[in-house]
Amino acid sequence: MNNIERISEWLLSANAIVILTGAGMGVDSGLASFRGKDGRWGNLEASEDKSIFEISNPKELAKNPKSGWKMLANRLIEYTFTQPHSGFEILQKWIKKFNLDYFILTSNVDNQFQKAGFDAKKTRELHGSLFHLQCSVPCNKNIWEHNIDLKTIINDIENEKFPTCPSCGNMSRPNVYMFRDATYIANRSKEQEKEFQVFLENNSNKNLLVFEIGSGPHVQSIRKKTRMLGIHHNAKIVRINPNDFKIKAPHIAIDKGALEALQEIDKSVNILGT
Repeated sequence: MNNIERISEWLLSANAIVILTGAGMGVDSGLASFRGKDGRWGNLEASEDKSIFEISNPKELAKNPKSGWKMLANRLIEYTFTQPHSGFEILQKWIKKFNLDYFILTSNVDNQFQKAGFDAKKTRELHGSLFHLQCSVPCNKNIWEHNIDLKTIINDIENEKFPTCPSCGNMSRPNVYMFRDATYIANRSKEQEKEFQVFLENNSNKNLLVFEIGSGPHVQSIRKKTRMLGIHHNAKIVRINPNDFKIKAPHIAIDKGALEALQEIDKSVNILGT
């Protein structure tokens, strides 16, 4: 029995799945990965040749709001008009077909799972969401869905008209956990974590299957969760990554991109599940 067939059998016997994703999940939708051949986030992205680590932090945003908000606005526009690839549909099909409870854990801030139709209450965005804003000061702990006009935002930024906090009028910022971030408001993140803990309690002593897709070892937020699920919840783990794919048995590694791997597993599932 090959690995694809073993994964299919795991899926057929699972009671619940946890889907953990990094930037590699969006590559087949046309989004950039963090590192790798087409990586953007881990490489230089600013005209002043600063790294993403130097750019994406609250102090730099306050110091250079025009360049900072231009980068953020371009990502927001890109994510808004990007359609999730069919791998998202495959995951949804499995959940419905096999009556699986599920939870999403993602380090991405791109709203792709919600756009694909997954339940927002079953989604934990480990680094926050570009689609939610907070005060940059912050003057309070409020978090709100963005109401930015994407048609005018770039021109507004060029004219130094930035999104503002409705409470104090100071500049707002995305509710995203940036590098060296002391002003991130974690209320929304904490509520999502509570929902995840409820999911784990509801599925204790059940067959739990983990799909870790497109997450590398450089930012450990996803892989820490993967290890926790394997060690403390006896989950079987499938790691899908074309580069950083190694994992110890009995878990399984697939050295392919997200969509290709999910399609191959789905073909096997269709054969075994009929």
